[in-house]
Amino acid sequence: MKTALSLALGTCSLALASMAFAQTTPTPDPVTQVQQDNAQIRQDNRNIHVQRKEIAQDNARANADKRRIGHDDRKLARERSERNADQRAEDQAIKRGDVAAAQRDEAAREQENRDIGRIKRNESHAKADLAATRADRHEEYKELGSAKAQKAADVHKRNVDASKIH
Repeated sequence: MKTALSLALGTCSLALASMAFAQTTPTPDPVTQVQQDNAQIRQDNRNIHVQRKEIAQDNARANADKRRIGHDDRKLARERSERNADQRAEDQAIKRGDVAAAQRDEAAREQENRDIGRIKRNESHAKADLAATRADRHEEYKELGSAKAQKAADVHKRNVDASKIH
């Protein structure tokens, strides 16, 4: 019985000591806490600035890609019109019975077809790259939004900590 009573008293004293320790844990100095919050806000601002700069660079690259794709579209239209003109010239030469001219026009048309295929492949790759850039930019916008939200939380925390200083 004596050991049970000692054990019970020991357990109670341990519980009381831990409660007293929990109540006496030092609270951080509000000034120091505000300084730390300000440092975190400055870091968040730097991160946001870097992310915005990266997004602007991605936008510039995407716009350059769009210009190149537009140039390729115009070049493709020119090549097709040249091919069609060669086809018409070949048809006229065949009607006249000029086989040599028809063969020259056919060779020119085949070259135009090869050029058209090359341009279409390049344009397809450029469009795929542009789509990937847009997807990356979307992810960067999401990251920027979360960085802004983190900064807003840090500012709120700093303001709460600053309100405790008097």
